[in-house]
Amino acid sequence: MTLNPIAGINGDVWLSTSPPIALGSPESCTDYGDHTHYYASTHAAWDPTKTLTVQKSTDSGATWNTVTNYVFWYPLGIITFASANGSTNLIRISAGSYFTLSALAGAHSWKAQGKVATKETTGFQATGNWGTYIATVKDITATISCYSVDTRVLNEMAGGGLNTSNGIVLCQLWANEATGFRWQFYALPTKTDATVMVTDVEKQDVDFQNVGPVFLLTSNTYSTATAIMM
Repeated sequence: MTLNPIAGINGDVWLSTSPPIALGSPESCTDYGDHTHYYASTHAAWDPTKTLTVQKSTDSGATWNTVTNYVFWYPLGIITFASANGSTNLIRISAGSYFTLSALAGAHSWKAQGKVATKETTGFQATGNWGTYIATVKDITATISCYSVDTRVLNEMAGGGLNTSNGIVLCQLWANEATGFRWQFYALPTKTDATVMVTDVEKQDVDFQNVGPVFLLTSNTYSTATAIMM
């Protein structure tokens, strides 16, 4: 995939707001077209710490049965089934809790750093005397800088009170908000630095550590090509 340079002014930072909202009535899911991948039609971010129930109907919605043969991508609201459903089958989420998201006030800079840990596995008589390694765990950390001091992140860091989801928040780090190009993942806010100087404006830096999979989205329209698990 070849991308043209993107002006930084097109970026943004959105975070989920606690507490999550329990689904009041079933939410329909849209078929990508392959009858294997579906996405929640209204809400994109679902709380992985709350009970989620997915149902299928094979008779145009007259009856619904709970299914379990799927993987749910909570940060995106995407369902991936182990095998294709019938072309006329309907899928819905009948129980779950979703997050609302909004822009982080004053955010003007973000930086994300991904890394993969490796473990050396070099044995005697290694070919060419070269060391051998295997990949083990991977993670991403991010730092967001704001022209403001906001208690919103502090409320999330409390892990009690407003945040009832083990302290996690959904991060959307936008490179281009208009086209949908962004990183999206659940994370724990791990550090906040606030600075106030008489000769400057209020500033706040917040560090995040990912929890679970990280996704790269290249469009505001979901497909197997535009929603990529890293």
